[in-house]
Amino acid sequence: MTAREIIKQEYGNSRNFMTPEVLEIGMATHDIAYEISKGKGISDNIIYGLSVVKLHPDGITERMYDISGCHSSLKEAREVITNLN
Repeated sequence: MTAREIIKQEYGNSRNFMTPEVLEIGMATHDIAYEISKGKGISDNIIYGLSVVKLHPDGITERMYDISGCHSSLKEAREVITNLN
């Protein structure tokens, strides 16, 4: 499966209301996909959302809550992805 397919299988067509603008979707490892999105936080500051999903060998996807989250910069979100490699 592609990164986009993995993310879509787990999240469907839903968008995060805090970070609705998808910036990139990719594979962090051969079985972990990610999506970085952007939006305004409660105080109108720009925030970056990171959603991370693991694809299991049986085709089931699982949200990785301990890695996913909001970041104050795109660089910070990308560092989390880099650390997965």
